Amino acid sequence: MSKRYKQKNRIRTYDRNHAGDNTSQAVLTMDNFTNPMSRAGFGQPNVMEGTDYTRTQLSQNYMLLNTLYRSHWIVQRIINTVPADMTKNWYKIESPMSPDNISQLEKVTRQTQIRRKITEGLRWGRLYGGAAGVIVIDGQEDMLEEPLDYDTIMPGTFKGLIILDRWSGIAPGLELVDDVSDPEFGYPDTYNIITSSAVVSQQLTASIHHSRIVRFTGRELPNIERQLDTYWGASELEHIYEELKKRDNVSYNIALLTFMANIRTMKVEGMEQMLSTGSKKDMQDIYSFYTAMNWLMNNQGMQILGPNDDFQTHQYTFSGIAEAYEKFMLDVAGAADMPVTKLFGRAPAGMNATGESDMQNYYDGIALNQEDKVRPVIEKLLPIMCLSEFGAIPDELTFAFNPVRPPTEQELKTLAKDTTTVIIEAYNAGLVSQHTALKELRQSSEKTGMWTNITDEDIDNANKDTGGGEGMFPGLMGTPSSTMDADWDEGKHDRDKNGKFTSGGGGSASNKAESEENSAESLTELMGKEYKDVKGKAAIEKLIKERNGHVKGAFYRKDIGGIDLIWGNEDLGLAHIIARREKQNIETKEFLSDIADVVEKGTVRKVNDRGNFEILYNGKMAIVSPELKGNKLTFLLTAFKTRYK
Repeated sequence: MSKRYKQKNRIRTYDRNHAGDNTSQAVLTMDNFTNPMSRAGFGQPNVMEGTDYTRTQLSQNYMLLNTLYRSHWIVQRIINTVPADMTKNWYKIESPMSPDNISQLEKVTRQTQIRRKITEGLRWGRLYGGAAGVIVIDGQEDMLEEPLDYDTIMPGTFKGLIILDRWSGIAPGLELVDDVSDPEFGYPDTYNIITSSAVVSQQLTASIHHSRIVRFTGRELPNIERQLDTYWGASELEHIYEELKKRDNVSYNIALLTFMANIRTMKVEGMEQMLSTGSKKDMQDIYSFYTAMNWLMNNQGMQILGPNDDFQTHQYTFSGIAEAYEKFMLDVAGAADMPVTKLFGRAPAGMNATGESDMQNYYDGIALNQEDKVRPVIEKLLPIMCLSEFGAIPDELTFAFNPVRPPTEQELKTLAKDTTTVIIEAYNAGLVSQHTALKELRQSSEKTGMWTNITDEDIDNANKDTGGGEGMFPGLMGTPSSTMDADWDEGKHDRDKNGKFTSGGGGSASNKAESEENSAESLTELMGKEYKDVKGKAAIEKLIKERNGHVKGAFYRKDIGGIDLIWGNEDLGLAHIIARREKQNIETKEFLSDIADVVEKGTVRKVNDRGNFEILYNGKMAIVSPELKGNKLTFLLTAFKTRYK
C-alpha cells in the first residue's frame, strides 16, 4: 500500500545543481504513481487529488439533529422505523413458567409501558447517538448511587423506566467499570442526572449507579472516538447526511424545472431600435405594455401581434430525470440500511420484482439489532420485574424474540401440513410411538398454531411402544374403510425373500378354485378392454378419457409387485373414486394426479388383517385389494382419498 505521509525535514525537491554535493540531505523515495506532464497521479493538480475527507462530528450538532428530525420526513422514517420494527412483535418467555405467571409479567409490562419506553430509548439513541433509561424502583430514591441489590426489591415496587437522551437528561461519569465479570466492563460506572431537564423530578438529581441504568447507543465507534464522545455512539444521521443533501438538492431542482416546462417567447419587429433610441419614458411604456399583455394572457383571452411579430412556445422534456432521481433515492436507502420499499413506501420496480429478498435482508438486520441492542436491556429488566411480581427469579429465566416478520396464513398452513405429515410418516414407519408423536404435534403448535388442544392426559394415555405403524392415532386418522368384503389371510400367501407376494400358499385346492371362480365372476364384466403401453399417470388419463377398460400393472412396487387399475363402476375403481370426490365438491383432475406418487412412493400397511392394504403418502391414502387369478396373486387399486377424511 502507498504511504502518503510526509516526514518533516526529510523530503526535499531534487536539485540538479547539487547533485554531487554529499552534504545535501537524502531524499525519501515514495512508491506512488505520478505523471507531471499529464498532471495525473499523487500530488498533481487534478480534480481527483482535490478530493479530501474531513473529520465531521454531526452527532455533536444538537440543533441540526433536532431540526432534521422535526422537519424532514425521511429522517423521521430512518430514526423511527427501525426501533418500531425491533419491538413490535416483542418476545416470549421460554422458561418453564406457568401461564398465569407469564400473564403477570405481560400485565406489568403493559402497566409500566416497557415496550414503549424501550422503543423511545432506541429512537433517541439512533438520533443523538446515545440515550439511557433509569430503572425506577419505588422506595429506593435515596439509594441511587449504590449498586442495585436484588434482595432490596420488594413486591410491586418496579415502576418502569425514565428515558433520557445524552443532551437533555443524563451524562456519564468519569470513572469506568473495572470488574471484568460485569457485562458493562469498560463503560462508565456512574451516570449523572442533569437537573435542568424538565422530565426529571428533583428526587433524581444525584449520581446513579450503572446497575440501575439501561443504555441505548447509536452506531458503535472506535475506542478513541468512543472516549471522545463520552462512551456514547454516533448518530445514525452522521453517515446519511451527505447523501440526504444530494437527494434533497435533486428533488428541489426537479421541482424548479416544472416552472420552466413551458417557456413563451415573442419576436417583435424593431424592438432593438425602440430600446436603444427611445427615451426612458418610451422604454417604461414598452415594459408596461408587455407586462399587461403577460398578465392578461390566459386560455380564454387572445394575444395581439403585429404583422411581422412572432409568438412561440418552448416545452421542456423531463426524460431521464426520474431515473437520476431514483439513483439518489437508492443511495439514501443504502446508507440507511433500509430497502427503498420500506424507507420511501414505494412498490418494487422492474419486471417480476417483488421486493421479498430486500425485505428479508432488512428483517435479518432487524433480528441482529434485537440481539445487540434490545436483549441486554430486557435481560437486565426481567429479573427485576420477576422479583417485583413473584418475589423470586425463576430458574433458567430465558426468552426469545418473536419473528420480526410473522408468517402469512398460507405459510402457516403449509408449515402445519408439512410438519404433521413428517410426524405421521415417522409414526407409520414405526420410528416413534403414539406418545412421542403426540408430543411432537403439540410442540409444533408454537409455530403452526395447530394441535394446541392435545392435553397432557392425551399424551399420557397414548401407546409408548413403537409398533411399526400398527394402530392409528385416536381421532386423528379416522377409521379406514374397505371396498372389498372378503377376508384376507396373509399366512396363506407366501412372500419371497424380498417380501414380495408369490403364487402358491397354504390354502386347499378347493379354496383356490372357489376364489378363482368368485374373482372371475366379480371382475369379468368390469375389466373390459385392456389398454397397454401406458403406466402411472398416463394409465389414469387413458381410463378417464375412455371411461372403460383396465390397465394391467399400471403401477409397480418392489414389496407388492404389479397393481392393476380399472375404470370400474360406482362401487369400484376410478369411476368409484371420481363419484365420491364429486359429491364432496373436490376437483377430481388435480386430486387424481397424485395417485401415482402415493402408490409408488408411499408406506404400505395392512388393515386389521383384512383383504385391503393402505398406502400412505403426503396426506393421501390409496387402498389396494388382493385378487387371485389362477395361481397368481395380483393387486387392484380400489379406493383413493385424503388421509384425514
